[in-house]
Amino acid sequence: MRTDEPLLRLADVTKTYPLHGGPFARRKGAAEVSAVAGISLTVRRGETFGIVGESGCGKSTLGRLAVGLEAPSGGAIHIAGRDIATLNKRELRSHRRAVQLMFQDSAAAMDPRMRAGAVLREPLVIQGIGDRAEQRRRIAGLLDDVGLPRGAVDRYPHEFSGGERQRLGLARALAPGPSLVVADEPVSALDVSVQAQILNLMRALQREKGIGYLFISHDLAVVRHLADSVGVMYLGKLVETGPAEQVFTRPLHPYTRGLLDSVNTPDPDAAPPGTPLGGEAPSAADPPSGCRFRTRCPLATALCATTEPPPAEPETAGHRVACHFPLTAAPLSGG
Repeated sequence: MRTDEPLLRLADVTKTYPLHGGPFARRKGAAEVSAVAGISLTVRRGETFGIVGESGCGKSTLGRLAVGLEAPSGGAIHIAGRDIATLNKRELRSHRRAVQLMFQDSAAAMDPRMRAGAVLREPLVIQGIGDRAEQRRRIAGLLDDVGLPRGAVDRYPHEFSGGERQRLGLARALAPGPSLVVADEPVSALDVSVQAQILNLMRALQREKGIGYLFISHDLAVVRHLADSVGVMYLGKLVETGPAEQVFTRPLHPYTRGLLDSVNTPDPDAAPPGTPLGGEAPSAADPPSGCRFRTRCPLATALCATTEPPPAEPETAGHRVACHFPLTAAPLSGG
């Protein structure tokens, strides 16, 4: 159950990369790619915060920043109220125990030479959790939690189906007892029926253990099914955030509306509710001035080219949009 206790808080977080590789990448004046550009968000205990957006918008970079695989170029990342940039090595190890990553490609994320039991035991050994007997009991409990037979400990990753392997990946993420799991496209490689099983399992474990999820996906239907709150990313920025039902039924940003209009409907004779997104996103190495979406936005004016729109709550408290001309149309049908 969600509480008001902040678990993860990102405050104006940025991440830039040199445009070119090699020894001269960091020379003075070298161009940089702005992968994350001033993201602020909060994930609370028991809450699922979904991140959606087109490929290349910075979703996965944001996830790596949250788990500490990358250091931010600016801003601050707080876990349970502590800025991870201030942690010493011992404290950072404890942080890594509290925040775990669930990978998109579960097969590539596991050593094919290790049996499932060893895959699950490895994070326990690294974190110094329990003796061998306690680790065996913990592994058995993890397999029960994710719906795998206890005999699975003797199987290699390639002997599992895709859905079973993702269950194993979830079990490994849960092994150290994290309070936050960053799930980066965890069901995108699975068919729809298996996706539903994994999502329902994640939700059940969240209710049982009070875990917070930062759930990253390009699939709007998946995010709507699981998320409590949603952040819509475009070219490194959050253009809209709010309660999931509000964002999906009454989008305020033209980009969010375009994403929703781009989703295929099950009825081939049904007309889309609006106009899907057109054109391509600009390069993150040279983003447009003002509003980054203005080059694809049908509502853009000269103001959008000169002034970046600040986040605001034009209609509902907690539903924020960064747009000079937020949408005020009737709610989308089918919500």
